[in-house]
Amino acid sequence: MRLYGKPATFALAALLLLPPAGAYARRVERLRRVSPASGAVTHIEAASGSALVRFRAGVSTAAAAAQLAPAGFSVARTFSRFGWSIVAFPEDYGVQAGLDFLKAQAAVEWAEPNRVFRARRVPADPYAGAQYALARVQAFGAWEYETGVSSRVTVAVIDTGIDGAHPELAGKLSGTSRAFTPVASPVVSDDQPPTAACNHATRVAGAAAAASDNSAGVAGISWGARLISMKVFSDAGCTEACADAAGPFSCSTDEGAIAAAVSELIPQHNTPELGKVVINISLGSPGGCSPGLQTALNAAAGAGLMIFAAAGNDGAPVIDSPANCNNVYAVAATDMQDQLASFSNYGAEMLARGLAAPGVEIYTTDLNASYAAASGTSFSSPLAAGVAALVWSAKPSNTAAQVFDAMKTSADDLGPAGPDTGYGWGRVNAYKAVCKVVPCRSYAAGEKKASAYPNPFRPASHRLLAFKTAAGFDNAGLEIKIYTAEGELVKKLSGLTWDGRNEYGAEVASGVYVFRVRSDLDSATGKFALLR
Repeated sequence: MRLYGKPATFALAALLLLPPAGAYARRVERLRRVSPASGAVTHIEAASGSALVRFRAGVSTAAAAAQLAPAGFSVARTFSRFGWSIVAFPEDYGVQAGLDFLKAQAAVEWAEPNRVFRARRVPADPYAGAQYALARVQAFGAWEYETGVSSRVTVAVIDTGIDGAHPELAGKLSGTSRAFTPVASPVVSDDQPPTAACNHATRVAGAAAAASDNSAGVAGISWGARLISMKVFSDAGCTEACADAAGPFSCSTDEGAIAAAVSELIPQHNTPELGKVVINISLGSPGGCSPGLQTALNAAAGAGLMIFAAAGNDGAPVIDSPANCNNVYAVAATDMQDQLASFSNYGAEMLARGLAAPGVEIYTTDLNASYAAASGTSFSSPLAAGVAALVWSAKPSNTAAQVFDAMKTSADDLGPAGPDTGYGWGRVNAYKAVCKVVPCRSYAAGEKKASAYPNPFRPASHRLLAFKTAAGFDNAGLEIKIYTAEGELVKKLSGLTWDGRNEYGAEVASGVYVFRVRSDLDSATGKFALLR
């Protein structure tokens, strides 16, 4: 999805052909934007054949439709909850011509392009990091106090559609997943069990809430959070990897489909079926938040839902929309060294409502019951959403604002002191966030422990073993060494994870192993079993 902000001056750059009947691939026009202040030229993508329109106060939809009908324009869908409509153009109108016509009508308060959104990801590098992110955000410590199963929280994934057949996701689905085909009047249908237009949403869902503690695959941040798929992409325009399919059709969605999904979720918040709803939108594009999208997100936030969105992957000093919309929590990406990822966007919005989370080589669920490493703010955002689900489950009486307050005031400050434009309030820390809302045990001197997860460790399915230090352990100068039960050194680690190989790269045998964690001020030992 590509969304670019309110345009100043537009000129039509290119018009793609209509898709075959019934294909519902998104047809896109590329528009040229000229800043009247600087003369700088940028481009946006807009959905062909429609625009977002708000009619003036006192003008009914029926009256406005009657005024537009002689010119071949029609009101395709009205969002009464948000106060605006999607207006469809005659076939011979491009977007700019349609906007010019609509803005000239007395009944129209504003008319905006129906902007196009794309999945925000970067190409995955070869597998290397697996679930180092769980150790980095201290998920293991959080799970000692809250796994998310004590109260119903649902992460709603507005994206390309979750693969509902994946064994790590199938059992987590709640409610009725829906599909919103991105056309002028979004075609809404049940998608139960949910299907995937491409792999993006399946990877996003696994990062937030894959089945956990099941001795297989990967672990989601929130063990107990449920999932619901709001599919806003069509199958016809997307390859499996979420690139555009062959031909002039776009693997993208638009504001109308996203608004329809948001509207569907609002009345389901705080219901017995879904409980608290945390929306994740790992979609976006450079540019400001449009009035239509902002209205929809305001309505969701006003109803009590939490909304997380990816900051964007251009390495640019501008936060993508919808992450730059008010009432949305923007999430930037950190790498394995806890530095801001080279591709992560940054901007002023991070100062008030931004967080960071691991977003490089996040090992997660993939299509066809498989797993993959994925990089991008698309995968940072669901990690933050999963932490929110944990915190909300730990204290269901909290409001969305109180959940975010617990997350921001417990985040690990990685940039300049205090909130900054890159990391926002800091990289999320699941353990500290949970301990903001429930009492967590404090350790006496000499009782600072370390543990390994999962235990037993099965390299074939778990990929990596992660080590965690208990609260109060000083991590400065941290070093981890693994030994056999007889005391022979197996591997000295440079990070918090181990792949089951020795210093020479060979797989070690099944057995019980001892590890020692040492820092400048503290040390601890532990044991784990490895099973081949």
